[in-house]
Amino acid sequence: MTLDKELNDAFEEMMKYRQSIGYATATYRSSVPPFINFCVKNHPLSARITQEMVDEWLIYYPYTVNSKAAFLSLLREYTKYLNFLGYDDYIPDDDYVVKRIAFNPYLFTDDELSGLFKTIDSYVGKTCGKRYLPEIVLPVYSRLLYCCGLRPQEPPAIRTEDVNLITGDVYIRQSKRHKDRHIIMSEDMRALCQKYDSVAGKRQWFFQKWDGTPYETSWYNQVWRNLISKSGISWKGAPRPYDLRHAFASRNIIRWINNGKDVMELLPYLSAYMGHSELTSTLYYIHLLPENLRRSKAIDWDLLSQVYGKGVPEDED
Repeated sequence: MTLDKELNDAFEEMMKYRQSIGYATATYRSSVPPFINFCVKNHPLSARITQEMVDEWLIYYPYTVNSKAAFLSLLREYTKYLNFLGYDDYIPDDDYVVKRIAFNPYLFTDDELSGLFKTIDSYVGKTCGKRYLPEIVLPVYSRLLYCCGLRPQEPPAIRTEDVNLITGDVYIRQSKRHKDRHIIMSEDMRALCQKYDSVAGKRQWFFQKWDGTPYETSWYNQVWRNLISKSGISWKGAPRPYDLRHAFASRNIIRWINNGKDVMELLPYLSAYMGHSELTSTLYYIHLLPENLRRSKAIDWDLLSQVYGKGVPEDED
């Protein structure tokens, strides 16, 4: 059996197994196959994954500290599965564990967000002459991230059956810590998804490529930097797709303050909507607000100091 067939067959078996017991597979599908392709292309005569391959991949691929840690965690589970099947592939040991660090979210200005979405709406990608063109997918995909505060890995896992285009309900399947949740889209977002659905046609995944597979987070990451550059945002601040989620949270809090709402009373609802398991992850966003807003009477600072430590949001830990 060739290395190509061995690794890909085992990977598909693992994905079917994970799906059968209710675990998500989207993160694995966006992270492990590129590594498999790299190994097959650069080591076609090898009989297994080696430490040399892992070392070369980590040098080759431009991971951040956090994304490298996430990849190694996924790779470790995959190579454990390979060994379970009787192969002798290298399993990254504890020496490969990378300490994660807290990112400072990039805070978009109103003008920057406006410019970014204008760039997104005018984007033309590689279509290969197939249906479900990137320029049709990208505006809706991006607005779901921002308008619904989704994690970047969540849109690829959404199936057409998960989106109720009448009520605006979206079922988010086992994402962070394998938790399901339901969210409700705004009327504008629901109408946009309905229009997109009429163009995309019959399919399994809400954001589906021409070959029947879902668009991956790796695809979005690839176009993201180009979008940021074309929209005129300085790359010095290193905006990430995750920062659209941060913008969703902080701007909701700002809107509540401006409308005289009790922020501390509303935060648990925001926490549930975003899929946080602890309120401290949501309280973090208050510290992203401008100083004059953070000192608003709508925020109970005594209560905040009791429950919020020096941690980082759940998404970044």
